[in-house]
Amino acid sequence: MTTRIPAIYKGVFLYWDPPCALWGVGMCLFTRDFLLNTFFPSGQAYTRDAAHDILLYHQAGALIGTIVLNAGLLRYTKDIGVWKFAQAAILSIDLAILAGLAEVFGREGRLAPSAWQAGDWVGIAITVGVSLVRLAFLAGVGFQGKGRKIE
Repeated sequence: MTTRIPAIYKGVFLYWDPPCALWGVGMCLFTRDFLLNTFFPSGQAYTRDAAHDILLYHQAGALIGTIVLNAGLLRYTKDIGVWKFAQAAILSIDLAILAGLAEVFGREGRLAPSAWQAGDWVGIAITVGVSLVRLAFLAGVGFQGKGRKIE
């Protein structure tokens, strides 16, 4: 017996996630000041240091991992269990990002959406959106069939 994966999941995991992650890699590696600036309120001064850089390299590595999983592994396998493990792993990254944003925004007094900058809105919307898709996928929402193999 096989399982048919709904098109929304294939679209998000195979075609939306990899370019978004690649964009994030580029920002983490090549436009670090711009990226960090999006996390500070307008007009607030900050100084990028080596600690920021190493964390951005770590984030770039995590994003490269998501590219390998979604653009490579999911196209290679027909096992639904592998798809679920991959999405659970990537969901853990998404949730860590959201938890970090909540903690930092809370300390800065910026938890209210009215205090967010444009970059905050984009990053949060994308991360929350794909997290909800991953949760729905892991819960089996919209699936047809109950097999381990993918149609």
